[in-house]
Amino acid sequence: MQVVEKTGFSSRSPSSGFGKRTPLESYRLTRRGGKGVINMKTTNKTGKVVAILSVKEESDLMIVTKDGKIIRIESSENSRNGRSAQGVRVVRMEEGDRVAAASVIPEAEPGADKNGSNGQSDLPLQ
Repeated sequence: MQVVEKTGFSSRSPSSGFGKRTPLESYRLTRRGGKGVINMKTTNKTGKVVAILSVKEESDLMIVTKDGKIIRIESSENSRNGRSAQGVRVVRMEEGDRVAAASVIPEAEPGADKNGSNGQSDLPLQ
């Protein structure tokens, strides 16, 4: 479970390389016994949803495919769509390849100590 801010976005990555970003305020709250909320229309074309991430406008995303292709994109490049839209193509893949995982790249904290001579700091595990 993740606690999110009301002003953020929900970013989805289905297995076919499509993706979309939706403002969190477009999701209604449900209570016990509710019917649920449609997150994304999935078809054979879009595939199953692999990851749902809480992002901000300036967040970066890392998408990894089954064949080992790694792509880093800004969440602002992912178009804003309604909740039930199928989204737009984010990753173009070879036939038979699928998205295996997606994650938000954590922002570097200002004033954090740098490790090593390459200037990179340790990133927290998610």
